[in-house]
Amino acid sequence: MTEAKASLTPIVVFYPEGRCVEGRAGWTLLDAAQAAGVHLDSACGGQGTCGKCRVIIRLGEVDSRPSEHISGAEAEEGMVLACQSHVIGDVVAEVPAASQLGELQILIGGTETSAAAEVPLAQVAEVSLDPPSLDDPLADWERLARALGRALPDFETFSVDLDALRALPGAARAGQWRLRAAVADLAGSGQVFAIETARPGRPGYGVAVDIGTTTIAAHLVDLASGSAPNARACLNDQIAFGDDVISRIIAAAEPDGLRRLQQAVVRSVNSLVAQLADEQAIAPAEIVAIACAGNTTMTHLLLAVDPAAIRREPYVPAARAFPVLRAGEIGFDAHPAAPVYLAPCATSYVGGDTTAGVLATGMADVDELWLLVDLGTNGEIALGNRDWLTCCSCSAGPAFEGSGLRYGMHASLGAIERAEYLPDADRMLFSTIGGAKARGLCGSGLIDVLASLLEAGVVDRAGRIDLGFPSRRVRVREEQPEFVVVWGEEAGREDDIVLAEADIENLIRSKAAVYAGIAVLLESLGLRPPDLARLNVAGAFGNYLDVEHAVTIGLLPDIPLDKIRFVGNTSVAGARMALMSRAARARAQEIASRMTNFELSAVPAFMGQYVAGLFLPHTDLARFPSVAARVPSRSR
Repeated sequence: MTEAKASLTPIVVFYPEGRCVEGRAGWTLLDAAQAAGVHLDSACGGQGTCGKCRVIIRLGEVDSRPSEHISGAEAEEGMVLACQSHVIGDVVAEVPAASQLGELQILIGGTETSAAAEVPLAQVAEVSLDPPSLDDPLADWERLARALGRALPDFETFSVDLDALRALPGAARAGQWRLRAAVADLAGSGQVFAIETARPGRPGYGVAVDIGTTTIAAHLVDLASGSAPNARACLNDQIAFGDDVISRIIAAAEPDGLRRLQQAVVRSVNSLVAQLADEQAIAPAEIVAIACAGNTTMTHLLLAVDPAAIRREPYVPAARAFPVLRAGEIGFDAHPAAPVYLAPCATSYVGGDTTAGVLATGMADVDELWLLVDLGTNGEIALGNRDWLTCCSCSAGPAFEGSGLRYGMHASLGAIERAEYLPDADRMLFSTIGGAKARGLCGSGLIDVLASLLEAGVVDRAGRIDLGFPSRRVRVREEQPEFVVVWGEEAGREDDIVLAEADIENLIRSKAAVYAGIAVLLESLGLRPPDLARLNVAGAFGNYLDVEHAVTIGLLPDIPLDKIRFVGNTSVAGARMALMSRAARARAQEIASRMTNFELSAVPAFMGQYVAGLFLPHTDLARFPSVAARVPSRSR
């Protein structure tokens, strides 16, 4: 009987979605959830250390390892960690709201850029050919190349793909010598990759994609006009393998890991492409060009190129610049021969998303000193102007996206995104994403709460909670001082949403890393924050940030607030520029090659700057004069 049962394929059902999937040998519930399209919060990538992927077994059983994140009472109710529970038979699992990633608040738009077309990555030309005759017996291809030369003067030479050449004779004669040709810009030469009879009024389309560690955003672009009729965004399905790039690199080293990671990100991009195409009432095959920007690890994983060396000294990627590929090679749902452009990377940890950001903001074309800080899952920083560019990367994002904090969470439904503490009334004012009941705190909410507590004197500059502060919100639980942000009854839950001293320590470490990166770049060049003409804050997290609160905790330098600009999703904006312009693609390559990288782990000054930043806002209050005036004297 045991042998017969073991041979059956187990069915795993997840509620409340009601999704089911056939299990496989060796699968964990986290693997099954990923296959079923159920997004569980799994910040640690299935290592069992974050305790986020909690599910309740309602029917059946699993082979589950005990976890310190599951109390005895919770275990009796059937609570397990999905990543530590192997499927051994049919099972029904309930996914509590706290374990669901849900729909994230994703920044789709980018900084405003010129939409004018200047030799797009690909374009569609409709031409009329003179029919051949005894007096003009030119071959079909030569006849088409001659017509394209007149229609597309930016190309000196043309070549043709075999599949397009095979289609040419029939299409030319069926269309009475009126043809529609898709032409890719390959190193200045026109590569014809699709030929069909003319269909007036159907422009070619391209897609610009920001491949982020957590989220993916895509714009559908009319290649003739440069306009973007619609845009979409979604989770990067790779999130099931961990929140950060290191977790993904480790996961890629597992058996079949690289293939699974590549399939996950392609699946996410294709889901967006399908939505964009459907909304515009076009077939995916009418998408004839794709431009992508992502960090170095995301780019490697998209191409299924082993990223293992990126995390080992001397931190060398397989490549920093990439050839123009074809959609079919990667698995994108577009015309199979559509060219795919990948923004070049500067270093292992400063990727094509930063290159695209520098391109989109125009900081490489100004005389003044500009700073670009991309506050996404990974903190990437660029400093410079038209004469020089420097960059660095700091590990900061996971804490600001909720990783490592008990009530931290991604910016999804129910996350507290704005907050202010009123000490006189002992009240916390807050708003949540979607207006839903509070489930936890996302990055912008965490910074708001910490800044408010510092200004109120609840938290001192070392991040310690004042247990003598006259508020019933201040308490000690399980020997850990904490502050109640939202009472359980307010949120319709049994437990209170709190910010504990351990959480504050994590936030301080993250903000110290960002500030230290900025300080190292500036001071290595003999510069100071007042020398900045502009500080551009990019990325999804940065877009929802209260800039004054970011300065209050010492995340950003204390400069006049009118110098700080939110520039949106500069990664997708730069990808869109590259999609539309040969000059932009050349400029991106130049930017990536010009950026001088500071490997912070090898810069002696970094550790000193980091340690000095482990205070609120900083050890040296003279660096933050506007904050010093607001911080209570007892907190100094």
